[in-house]
Amino acid sequence: MYLLKKHFLHRQIENIGLEYRRFQRRYRRTLILRDKLIPCLFLFVNDPLNITRLAWSYKKNNKWWTEIVPNMTSKQFKNNFRVERSTFLKIVQLIGLYVEKKNTILREAIPVQKRIACALYTLGSTSELHTIANLFGIGKTTAALILHEFCHTLVNSLFHSFINFPSTNEEIQETMDDFLQKYGCPMCAGSLDGTHVSVEPLLGAEVDYYNYKKYHSIIMLATVNSSLKFTYINIGAPGRCNDSSVYGRSSLARIIENQIYANHYMIINNIRIQSHLIADSAFALHATLLKPYSQRPNMPHAHSVINYRLSRWRSTVERAFGLLKTRFRCLHKKIEFDLSHTITIVQAATILHNICITDNDGADMGWNISEPVHKKSACCINTAGGTEIREALTSFFFKSFVICFC
Repeated sequence: MYLLKKHFLHRQIENIGLEYRRFQRRYRRTLILRDKLIPCLFLFVNDPLNITRLAWSYKKNNKWWTEIVPNMTSKQFKNNFRVERSTFLKIVQLIGLYVEKKNTILREAIPVQKRIACALYTLGSTSELHTIANLFGIGKTTAALILHEFCHTLVNSLFHSFINFPSTNEEIQETMDDFLQKYGCPMCAGSLDGTHVSVEPLLGAEVDYYNYKKYHSIIMLATVNSSLKFTYINIGAPGRCNDSSVYGRSSLARIIENQIYANHYMIINNIRIQSHLIADSAFALHATLLKPYSQRPNMPHAHSVINYRLSRWRSTVERAFGLLKTRFRCLHKKIEFDLSHTITIVQAATILHNICITDNDGADMGWNISEPVHKKSACCINTAGGTEIREALTSFFFKSFVICFC
């Protein structure tokens, strides 16, 4: 019985193999006939070797840039491109040579001013790329390439010229003096905070980029001086991370520990207070980073007042984030480029923000967009040195003290 079944299965396998080989032969004959038929069909086509293409490229409407933009008032120009005309011309002067293209025998290059204007419009607008492309009379892919090239050029050529954490004795002293003069904040080298930028997360890492605000994002950690200029930025940490952990892994945490910052200090009641950063309760208290007291019932009045002062001093970084996102509205929506391009876009927007602050090119009040307030989780890590310094600062404002500036 077993041998009969084995013989039967063997015959079935042979039949299937024969059928498959017949199919292969028919398929090869069909391909040969098709290849012979195609030249025959060309005999019935008039002038077959001169087939015209419908269009090499579609003609775009360029009137908005050539006719409307030159006639815009100063306010209209700033509303569209988010900078004054003088600031725009300065940007053209700074990076124009790097983004300029040459004409070819195929087509004329897009002018430098148009390229920079297109990039600024994209950064300052929540419009889709195809809408911006139609406005400037270019292709959607071209608009994206112009944006990426502009941002990369801006970052590569101007980053260290406009974003610098104070690193010399003169810069540190000037930063501290400005904070003391404007806000009454002693020994402050900068205010520190983080903000979220909505992004398309990496495939397979969606959970890592899902933040406490219920969307996918990357974190921008930054310090700001008293003029609302960004002096340090760290962009790219997954949104699930908390600000304190991002700061702990950043280069800033190591920079502020440098001896040059410890050399700038004041003494209150025998407590040495060196130059430091001001942050909110999401960060760990340290000798180089001060934060408010934890909120609790029956908090001493002195603690409440010093919390108010720390919040006021720290407001500079919150205001800077607000101005950045108000001027460059692309940061308000999900940036749907890959993460490397997204990081470069945020860096470029930060550089442009500092250029505008330098040139007194303020944001229009009509641009303001309010964001929902989300409460951050507090960090309970407090070092002994940080606690002593915070208590000494409390006494600086509310108790009798012996003080010595160095």
